[in-house]
Amino acid sequence: MTYRMWKVWAIGMLLGLGLTSATATAQQAAALETVEDAVAAGDADALLGKASDRVEIALFGSSTLYSRSQAMYVMEQFFQDYPPVQFSLQHTSVADGNWFASGPYFYATSDRPLRVYVRLRARGDAGWEVREIRIEERLRE
Repeated sequence: MTYRMWKVWAIGMLLGLGLTSATATAQQAAALETVEDAVAAGDADALLGKASDRVEIALFGSSTLYSRSQAMYVMEQFFQDYPPVQFSLQHTSVADGNWFASGPYFYATSDRPLRVYVRLRARGDAGWEVREIRIEERLRE
């Protein structure tokens, strides 16, 4: 089992502790993989294709609530300005029906990664939707 497969399985198991449906757990694992792949590829359409009607985007401290189509434009511009080189989700948690995930984002001219945070929310049987994306400069360690 590859690290990525193990990570998806482990997250699915952790999230599944509070769920009764294996389908819901599979949807959560698929949503995580979709987010990770979309950010790694710089694909705003894939990232926000199943977003809520309104998405909060915070870039370097400036936060705005956008329509889905406006959010796609903002993220397309972000990916043009900061083309991805490497991204992986490393931390996840669940609280009050929200799923939080974050990881380091390396871009073409970076010497240190940015930090990407994503909040998803359950949509009943329809799976998950992106509600919030935050991108911050990583603090020096």
